[in-house]
Amino acid sequence: MLPQAVTLKKENPDQEPSAIALIVIDEVTHNTPPFSEIPEVAWTPYLGEVISALHEVDPLVIGLDMIFPKTIATQSLAPGYDRPFLQSLARAGRNGKLVISEARLSETPIKPYPGQVLAIGGGDNVRPVHLTPDNDNIVRRHPAFLPLEGGGAVHSFAAELSARAGVSPKDDALIDFTASVNEFPTYRFSDIYECLKSGDKTALGLFKNKIVLIGTALDIEDRHVAANRLQRNKDFPILSSPCGGEDRAPEQLVRASTAGVFIEARAVQTFLKSSQPTLLNWVMSFLISIIILSLSTFMFLRLNPLLGLIGLLLASLTLYFVSAQLLAAGFLVPFLPWLLAMGLLFIGAYSYRVVLEGQSKRWVTHAFRHYLSPTLVAQLAEQPEALRLSGERRRVAVLFADLAGFTSTSEQMAGEPEVLVEYLNEFFQIMTAQIERHDGYVDKFIGDAVMGVWGAPIEIDNPEEKAAEAALACAKAVADWNNTVENDLRLKIRIGVSAGEVIAGNLGSRSRFNYTVIGNAVNRAARLEQENKRFGTVVLVDEHIVKRLPNSAAVRLLDETSLRGQQKSTKIYELEGDTLGVS
Repeated sequence: MLPQAVTLKKENPDQEPSAIALIVIDEVTHNTPPFSEIPEVAWTPYLGEVISALHEVDPLVIGLDMIFPKTIATQSLAPGYDRPFLQSLARAGRNGKLVISEARLSETPIKPYPGQVLAIGGGDNVRPVHLTPDNDNIVRRHPAFLPLEGGGAVHSFAAELSARAGVSPKDDALIDFTASVNEFPTYRFSDIYECLKSGDKTALGLFKNKIVLIGTALDIEDRHVAANRLQRNKDFPILSSPCGGEDRAPEQLVRASTAGVFIEARAVQTFLKSSQPTLLNWVMSFLISIIILSLSTFMFLRLNPLLGLIGLLLASLTLYFVSAQLLAAGFLVPFLPWLLAMGLLFIGAYSYRVVLEGQSKRWVTHAFRHYLSPTLVAQLAEQPEALRLSGERRRVAVLFADLAGFTSTSEQMAGEPEVLVEYLNEFFQIMTAQIERHDGYVDKFIGDAVMGVWGAPIEIDNPEEKAAEAALACAKAVADWNNTVENDLRLKIRIGVSAGEVIAGNLGSRSRFNYTVIGNAVNRAARLEQENKRFGTVVLVDEHIVKRLPNSAAVRLLDETSLRGQQKSTKIYELEGDTLGVS
């Protein structure tokens, strides 16, 4: 990425001046004469001039984050070409003001040319640069010490610069990436060189009492993915030339990587200010992880997928905001692992719910397919929450239907049991078909009687009218059947219908139970069915049904009396004809 030049601003008098300044060799420097005309290995005289000028303004220390393992100053090429560079190394290095770098990225280290090491005063002024990433290939940490080839250890390049500025690190540190890029004044090498060539050395006063890093900030070379990868601005902005001149910076690009010299600068500041973030201990991280995952699980299991996704996004934003605030306060929390865990939990929870709800639908279908209509079974499968295994209060309508004279019929057919069973099954088939057709379900068969229910386990609108319609339909279907049979058997039925609040739920033992309804409405329907004997009627209903029927319904009040087992009197009505539109 090519840093964008910005206008040099005066430091805020209330803000602590930066202890670090940088001089970088970027793409503009490479394209500016004289550097554009010669290879980088031949830049040593220019570096020597800049280092000597910097040494004169008394910086805290100069760090050269560049390695020149070869030289053209040989007898066969250009003898004496490196003399200005070596003289600058000797002046600054022997005063403890200069540290040059070597790289140990493999078994064979990349070292400065031996003449440079000799000029600077030996290995005490050479320190290894080290930007080794973690297992995920991201640079987060910086070592305070690195081992020597022959044993022992020395400060790393960044740690040595901090030590020479007065703070000697003893432990490795997480690099502090929270400081703004504007806290590190950065200038272009070609601009500084032009200042010197123009005779303006006053601008170099900007580097007095500073830790000065000199390194490359190119598009490709020495770039690393660091912990600041999510930040938009990773490289430091390059300031305009301190001695004036044309602004030649290209447009700033947003890149995923960071130039190594900028990471080294942050590492120096981290050591200097002891500003490394504090990691949560494993106990606290574990407890917070349990809380986050528990709340996420509860949310994903309670909400539908769309609301769960919205909840995940809101939780992620909240977690990001809290993590950013904690990082600003110096605490580093595992935001990305938590975010990844919530995402995986979202996928897992809703995958589990799909499987679980599929099993629930299959269980409901299997459990109710033999005594609920297919329509009700489908509704229960889609809304299993409508089925509660414990008892609950429901307003329902109940129908009881019985075969009149079945005792004598069964006696006459005692020698033909299979014909009697066929006779009963025909009756049950007719009743079941009409009950289910009108959105009810057959609760049970009791001998030669049938009990139908409307309003449980699925609530329906106006169960009283549905039950009345079913009663008339049953009577008509039996009459039609009697007109088509070719034997002497005739079905004669009695029907009683009532309604009211009942207890609906699974009743029975632990090993065997049935879904049913119990209450006064059930008892009234059974008693009304028996009252047909007294009145010679087919369908009897009470006022709980009548008051819910449309005005077009033809009902006839027969009596008001206390039914058997009932203390309160009940108005008994006969439901006549097909006035409810039964076909």
